Amino acid sequence: MRIAHLASEAEPFSKTGGLADVAGSLPPALAESGHQVTVVIPGHRESLREPVPGQPLAEVQALGLRAVPHLVEHRGVRFVLLDCPVLYVRPALYGLSDADFPDNHVRFAFFARAALTVLGQLGGVDVVHAHDWQAALAPFLLAFEPGWRETLPLARTVFTIHNLAYQGVFPPWTLAACGLGGEHFQVSRLEFYGQVNFLKAGLVAADAITTVSPTYAREILTPAFGCQLEGVLRSRQHLITGILNGLDQQQWDPSTDTLVARPYGVADAASGKAANREALVAELGIAGSGRALCGMVSRLAEQKGADLVVAALEDILALGFDLVVLGTGERRYEEAMRAAELAHPAHVRVLTRFDNRLAHQIYAASDLFLMPSHYEPCGLGQMIAMRYGTLPVVHATGGLADTVADSSRDDATGFVFRELTPGALVDALARAAAALARPEELARMRRTAMTRDFSWSASARTYLSVYERITRQ
Repeated sequence: MRIAHLASEAEPFSKTGGLADVAGSLPPALAESGHQVTVVIPGHRESLREPVPGQPLAEVQALGLRAVPHLVEHRGVRFVLLDCPVLYVRPALYGLSDADFPDNHVRFAFFARAALTVLGQLGGVDVVHAHDWQAALAPFLLAFEPGWRETLPLARTVFTIHNLAYQGVFPPWTLAACGLGGEHFQVSRLEFYGQVNFLKAGLVAADAITTVSPTYAREILTPAFGCQLEGVLRSRQHLITGILNGLDQQQWDPSTDTLVARPYGVADAASGKAANREALVAELGIAGSGRALCGMVSRLAEQKGADLVVAALEDILALGFDLVVLGTGERRYEEAMRAAELAHPAHVRVLTRFDNRLAHQIYAASDLFLMPSHYEPCGLGQMIAMRYGTLPVVHATGGLADTVADSSRDDATGFVFRELTPGALVDALARAAAALARPEELARMRRTAMTRDFSWSASARTYLSVYERITRQ
């Protein structure tokens, strides 16, 4: 099949989060099965002095703007970067200082139109797979604007929800700026409580809808997780498939990781983790007390359970754990974590920055990994942690529920709690502290966690089955 992915970011060209990991890793896994795979992304760059990689192709136009596509071959996949400086030369991908760029509706309406044009110029595709609200207009245009069927006559469409909370909602006047007619401002298409909703465009138009874990696919059908779109989702429930994200197991491999103090494998996990913990403690100036170490690499936001960690922090320390936190986010949580570090300088370190080397070292050094998310469509942190023999402590939601087996099970890989309270988190950590004190149980859980298969191959096979189903329709 000829498969095209449309995403607003993709490793190794641009990244703010998990979407880039998926757009950079799933296409190569599909290409390994013999399919022709193309990925189209905006040509994000911080300044005009920074070149866009690849071979320039014929210019494309939309909405009175122009872009020069650049073609790059990477990992068996054709990546096309759309270079439109007025839209994509920015200091960040989506916005600054907790505010989105005011022209994001144009930036991503242009992206959808330009991407479809490029795919037509490259000879067409069988599947257009759009990711999140930034690409959601692509399946909508193919469904509701007849001219696009002349450009891509055979294309069927898939739309993936990576996080339903981010929807791309704009005022009604943006329809004209995006080249969309007023007939689309109706509840069966783009209208959403008096606004225009880009993500809804993908939901109402795609031939198939996927989410990034089976549990999240069920959760979004409920008012608690549906973000006011549960009615639309229930009406198209028969099209929804939950497919767990994979993990780039070459990038995240403790036995070959050059960013950790000492690489290790399943056989020497205990000594390897001890060596990495010793190195991290020395680097960060934590007292070498021999206490077990909890790591957290996360955006510091309520969604990620930062509120639970802050509320439970004194209890976490009382259980005998040290705590290392890496990440940025909401000011209230950054300040609360820093206050905890000031109060407990020998046992708490909070690093409010992005640091890839340190993230690897925290995964390798920690005994436990805190990920008490309120909701988590899929999550990669818990998978990475298990790969490094660091047992996750997670709330039973979304992909966390699908990937972490509680200590009560024979195939245990971590500690799961169901009630979303600080007390439930502390209870799970108390169970974890007891397990850490039992060397045989700890070794068994680590071995099970480290040998779990989170590669993209199984996920790619499921995506291919979705593609095959819709192309036969």
